[in-house]
Amino acid sequence: MQGKRVPMEALMQVISLQLETAGKANLTVTGYSMLPMLKQFRDAVQLEPITGQLEAGDIALYRRDNGNYILHRVIRLTPEGYLFCGDNQYDLEPVRQDQLVARVCGYTRKAKMHALSEPGYRLYSWCTVHLFGIRKCYIRLRRCLGRLHSWLIKRRKAK
Repeated sequence: MQGKRVPMEALMQVISLQLETAGKANLTVTGYSMLPMLKQFRDAVQLEPITGQLEAGDIALYRRDNGNYILHRVIRLTPEGYLFCGDNQYDLEPVRQDQLVARVCGYTRKAKMHALSEPGYRLYSWCTVHLFGIRKCYIRLRRCLGRLHSWLIKRRKAK
């Protein structure tokens, strides 16, 4: 079954209603900011209402002041709110409590549901938060190696 693209404003009305009535809502991931954990159009997250304060490592859906909805991970707590960043990014974004929409409580990757309590996820989440300082170098190195890999494949095919 193939999904249908819906404007985020319309989708958020459905998600808000589901969160209020069922306490959970599913959202297919779009964009590349949460790679390598979540791949666009393949993976989905299960959302729940936010009760209390988020912690470093939590993933949440929030609304920017410009109206865009973003799904990123909490890197740090601040007196004003939180600092968020996508797993595939290195620029921190301040987010206030009133901008938060929902928290991720599980995710579906390659059609398999995963709990946030799984050891592999917990290690990955810990690394993304605690090794944030080297993320910029890591992302640049990964992109460089990816370009090198593509170049080598093209070169091999040309022979």
